[in-house]
Amino acid sequence: MHPQRESLDFDIVFIGAGPANLTSALHLQQLIERHNAASASRLEAEIAVLEKGRYPGAHLLSGAILDPSAFELFMPDYRERGCPLESEVTEESVWFLTKQKKIPVPYLPEPFRNKGCHLVSLSKLGNWLAAEAEAMGITILDNTAAVEPVIENGQVEGIVTDDKGFDKQGAPKSGSERGMLLSAKVVVVGEGADGSIFRQLDREFLLQPENRKQIYETGVKEVWKIPAGRIRAGSTHHTFGYPLPSSIYGGGWMYAFSDTEVSLGFVTSVEPARPVVDPHHNLQLFKQHPFIQKIIDGGTLLEYGAKSITSGGYNTMPKLYGPGFLLTGESAGLVNMQRQKGLHLAMQSGILAAETLLASLLSGDYSDNTLADYRKRFESCDAREEMYGARNYRQGFDQGLYKGLVHAGLRLKIPGIALAEKAAPAKENRALSGIKGKTFTPDDSLTFSKSSDLYRSGTVHEEDQPCHLLIDPNDIADICRKKCTEEFGNPCQHFCPAGVYEINLDSNPILRLTPSNCLHCKTCEIADPYGIITWKPPEGGGGPGYKLS
Repeated sequence: MHPQRESLDFDIVFIGAGPANLTSALHLQQLIERHNAASASRLEAEIAVLEKGRYPGAHLLSGAILDPSAFELFMPDYRERGCPLESEVTEESVWFLTKQKKIPVPYLPEPFRNKGCHLVSLSKLGNWLAAEAEAMGITILDNTAAVEPVIENGQVEGIVTDDKGFDKQGAPKSGSERGMLLSAKVVVVGEGADGSIFRQLDREFLLQPENRKQIYETGVKEVWKIPAGRIRAGSTHHTFGYPLPSSIYGGGWMYAFSDTEVSLGFVTSVEPARPVVDPHHNLQLFKQHPFIQKIIDGGTLLEYGAKSITSGGYNTMPKLYGPGFLLTGESAGLVNMQRQKGLHLAMQSGILAAETLLASLLSGDYSDNTLADYRKRFESCDAREEMYGARNYRQGFDQGLYKGLVHAGLRLKIPGIALAEKAAPAKENRALSGIKGKTFTPDDSLTFSKSSDLYRSGTVHEEDQPCHLLIDPNDIADICRKKCTEEFGNPCQHFCPAGVYEINLDSNPILRLTPSNCLHCKTCEIADPYGIITWKPPEGGGGPGYKLS
């Protein structure tokens, strides 16, 4: 298979250099070294971690609050080793926002508290973990996207990486190179939410049953430099309500990394049944609330980014393993929306994966039956207990904000309580407030256009390469021009937080794509009401260049 490609052989290939896979690679190397120190039977393993960004951390974005419990398990001296922690959480609050006012939640239940947690930049954390991995002899292949799993006789046996140096028509340019074939005994998939390799494995091995489809949100974030004296380092604020209608799940945050640097952002539910949302616009409205504006007014916007978030919880987790592969982090559905955290769960999944991989390396057995131990390890660990305890939290908001709050309150009294099952939401063709029929004029001081924000994401792509957003031309003619226009008003021009999609019904073609703007958040594929958009990785090294997020 793929005889024209250069081939490299590894024992374990990790797809994605996020906290889950970097933790797993580090812990696996630790376990191998401990085994070799204690046993006469020496174990050697070639380990590679693929990163599609131009450096480790380039595509990592989150709030982010880090529960240090996972670090305590595999690297208890993380502080002494220079882990880039911004601040420890010093104070926290939750607010219900109306358009002009904020109403405090007077008592924070235990699941919502962040005592002992750290505020971190996920991009910095990922970069630091990658350096730790390289120091232990682990190969980090940045600028390298995984585009296709190699499946032979029902077993994953490796991965194909991206082609480089091909033009928009797919013709080779000077110096072009076909992607490599990386053979592996086990492939560990940790791509984040809605990964392209995960989707291909799902089609082949039915990892995500139809009756428990994953739920996603889109988070849009900015990092600001602000005047001193407005907020205290370690302060965390979470909000719900404004600017969303009660029918749409989401909310905002503001975390003080220091006295003069804050991370703020907004999360908006995205789903095919209700695609007329604009996560970027919601963030701009959020910043205009007096509570937020008084903190950042007169400050300087440093960085912008967006990502999709896996939020369905325990009941929507896919199968965690298959013949020749494991899933970690958000690829495994490991985000607790009740706690609004996932980093520690991702890292715990990496630890469990490493223990499973060591057993397979020692036995030489990489079959489905052996890798099933990964799920068994998960079912007996703290991460499973946490995920299971919050298993119905996000679904409780499917019937609106107020019923969701009631449900969340009841769950604190009666853990695991579930609302009555309801049918999948019917498609809503009404435009949401703040999008259709309204114009938004940014002031370039407090609020910004998508193009201005995009400039601060560090996003770059090779312009002359095949488009990585795949849409059949017949679908553009039949669906974009007719059906989608009538039912939804072409929401792709709104829900993309980078302005990739532009609709002009008077031109031919009516859809203009600017794939070089893409932030790799995959909102388009998730929110597309007709399922005609397929996102695949562009040439490795393209995309955002986060450094603070």
